[in-house]
Amino acid sequence: MVLKTELCQFSGGKIYPGKGIRFVRSDSQVFLFASSKCERYFHNSLKPSKLTWTAMYRKQHKKDLAQEAVKRRRTTKKPYSRSFVGANLEVTQKRIVL
Repeated sequence: MVLKTELCQFSGGKIYPGKGIRFVRSDSQVFLFASSKCERYFHNSLKPSKLTWTAMYRKQHKKDLAQEAVKRRRTTKKPYSRSFVGANLEVTQKRIVL
């Protein structure tokens, strides 16, 4: 079963169904908040990039471990064989020995 989660507009955290606070501004723009703490900071015009517990702060200060794990992927070289087109048996054997 897949739960449809949404992201908090302030902290960037996941909001599961039945949780969170929805705020509709007078210009009909909808904001979703994970908690009253996020809503309070949003209404006080605090920047999420200055609060250490928000996703934006973690992204700006390179503390997001999930992103780092994806970046550090190493590619392995797969062995392959090249064919010598138009070469006779002697030339092919000399190449294999070298």
